[in-house]
Amino acid sequence: MAENYSVTSAGVNPAEDRAHRMRMYFIAMSLRVVCVLSLIWVRGWWVLLAAAGAVILPWFAVLVGNAVAHGGERAPEAPEPQAITAPEPPAGEERAPSAADALIVVDVDPERRRGAAPGSAAEPGGDDAEGRA
Repeated sequence: MAENYSVTSAGVNPAEDRAHRMRMYFIAMSLRVVCVLSLIWVRGWWVLLAAAGAVILPWFAVLVGNAVAHGGERAPEAPEPQAITAPEPPAGEERAPSAADALIVVDVDPERRRGAAPGSAAEPGGDDAEGRA
């Protein structure tokens, strides 16, 4: 049986996603308020736990509040790319070399338009064609 693929990857309804993120943010910030208020009556090393909750929970709440849900659907598998090959010559016929068989090098330093490379025999004002009057 053929698999059905979604035409778009729209994902979750934006209104539902926003409502979920707002609930999660509200829960995290409510826990932060509890941690801040518990600093008043908590003693011992529990103060460190409440202080850590008061400091870390806002960061966590912002992360959860900004995390937009994506579809999570399975994306369609892309087909394998086809290899491009030259057509085979007919039987008994030799293939003539063409311009496509030529080697093209792109990484060579360009020659200077005016004058020769530094250190060569053709110096400015020397015996080259441009230096003649």
